[in-house]
Amino acid sequence: MIKTALTGLAAALALAVLAPANAQGKVPAAQIAIVDVQKVQSQSHAMASVRKALRALRNKYDKQLSTGEKEMQAEYDRLRKDKDLSRSEYERRVRTLQADIVKLRRQARARSDALNEAFQKSFVKFRQEVILVVKALAVEGGFTLIVNKATLIHASPQYDITDKVVARLNKRLPKLALDYRDPVGGAAGAVTKRRAKAQQKKK
Repeated sequence: MIKTALTGLAAALALAVLAPANAQGKVPAAQIAIVDVQKVQSQSHAMASVRKALRALRNKYDKQLSTGEKEMQAEYDRLRKDKDLSRSEYERRVRTLQADIVKLRRQARARSDALNEAFQKSFVKFRQEVILVVKALAVEGGFTLIVNKATLIHASPQYDITDKVVARLNKRLPKLALDYRDPVGGAAGAVTKRRAKAQQKKK
C-alpha cells in the first residue's frame, strides 16, 4: 500500500515541475534537482501522525478480533461438553455461534478495507502538499527538472534538495488526520452483547 503510494508521488513530482520550452521552441539548459521521495514520506510529521493513528486502530481491531474468536472457541468447547443439552438445542446454538464468527470476521475485513481507503485519502492530501512545496522550491531555485533519487544511479549531493522539502513540508503541514469512519459502528458491540447475554442465561 505505502509502496504504491510512493510510486504515485514520484510520478506526480516528475510531471509537476517540468518547464515548457520557450517561445522560439528552443529547449533551455536543464537545471536539475533531486528529491528522495521515500525520505520525504518517512520524515514527514504529517505522515508520522497518519501512520500512528493507523497502527493504533489496526492493533485495536486485531485485539478485538482475537479476543472475540477465543471467546467463541471457548463457548463452542463448553457446548460440546454440556451433557444437558438436547441434540436440537446443541445444533441451534452451534449455528448461532458459527454465524457470529462469520459476522465478526466480515466486520474485521470491512474495517481493514476502510483503513486502507482512509490511508489513501490522507496520502492524496499529503501528496498535494508535497507537490506544492516542490513547485515553490523549483521556482525559487530556478530548477526546470526535479527527479526522484530512487531512479538515479548516481548524483552529486549538491543537487539534493530533500532536506529543504522536508523542512518546509513539516512547517506547512505539521499534522494530518486519518480520514476514517468505522464501517461497523455498533454492529460489533451487538455481537459482544449477544454473546454476554447468552453466557448469563447459562449461569
